Amino acid sequence: MLEPPEQQIQVPWPSKNAIPLTITSPPEGVEPTGFALLLGPGAGILTIARRAAQHGHVCARYRAKIPNMGFRVSLCKRVIEYALHPKTGSHAVQGVFLGGHSMGTRVAGTVAADLYNAGPKSTGGAKKATAKKTKSKADSATEGASVEAARGEDIPQDFVRGLVFCSYPLHTPDNTKALRSEILLNIPSPVPTLFISGLSDTMCKPELFNKVFKDMKSSPREVLQIQGADHGLGFGSAKGVAGKKEALAESIADWIIAFMDEHAEGAKKRADEEGEGQSLPSTTKGKATKSKASAKEGVAIKKKVEIKKAEAAGEWNVSVSTIV
Repeated sequence: MLEPPEQQIQVPWPSKNAIPLTITSPPEGVEPTGFALLLGPGAGILTIARRAAQHGHVCARYRAKIPNMGFRVSLCKRVIEYALHPKTGSHAVQGVFLGGHSMGTRVAGTVAADLYNAGPKSTGGAKKATAKKTKSKADSATEGASVEAARGEDIPQDFVRGLVFCSYPLHTPDNTKALRSEILLNIPSPVPTLFISGLSDTMCKPELFNKVFKDMKSSPREVLQIQGADHGLGFGSAKGVAGKKEALAESIADWIIAFMDEHAEGAKKRADEEGEGQSLPSTTKGKATKSKASAKEGVAIKKKVEIKKAEAAGEWNVSVSTIV
């Protein structure tokens, strides 16, 4: 298969510096799905971007070095408005999956909740999520994070079709009592969420995460936990682990694409049933129904991942939990 083409663009941002954005598009001969994966900085992002494009998804990657949470939320929304908006975006799509690593996952979760609660409803039957009133000290630090953000009122309520969280930082390494759980609990119920986490991650103790995972509204939600992997989804700096990390990154990329294919298929079926395809941008009209071949491809990817997991049993152990 041909290498996916990449394009570097600068997203203008009034009164602020332009945002560097890399667009990876499906290669020639691969039919676009009409969906995109928007990724913040993080581990294994390039591998994921190329794999997504090879399966027909546009992938947009932005860079953000400033650690301020509110700034990053604003930046992510600006990228969506400029590049991916279903009507006016430079690379318009009908839906987006948001992802990232560590702090980028907190940004993605916040943006998903903000857009769901602020945007116009585009599909029937959805109800606005209500946030829990109790907030931890860690979450209080991010309150008002999107005050300066672009409002996003004209972005469809269900524009975010799924979330991909690599190494969600539930707490700091030295304080497991102040949990950053509010963002996870506020993710709207219609938004599917995939977590990928190392069981040796000092910022996400499994026993603490499992409790929060059960209390979330997001549905369906799935967690892929890797024995021995750390916060960077690697295995430390010992000799010989570089190849092991690279192999794991490939498996993680496959799992993420399977997750996207599965939920993009569901979104297209709903759009077809409710006539949403009539209002899609010109770049995605006529693609409201996913082909049977493409659906089978998604199933094949999951089988491929299962095989990789079995083959890698001697390298790492993987456990999967799903709540529908």
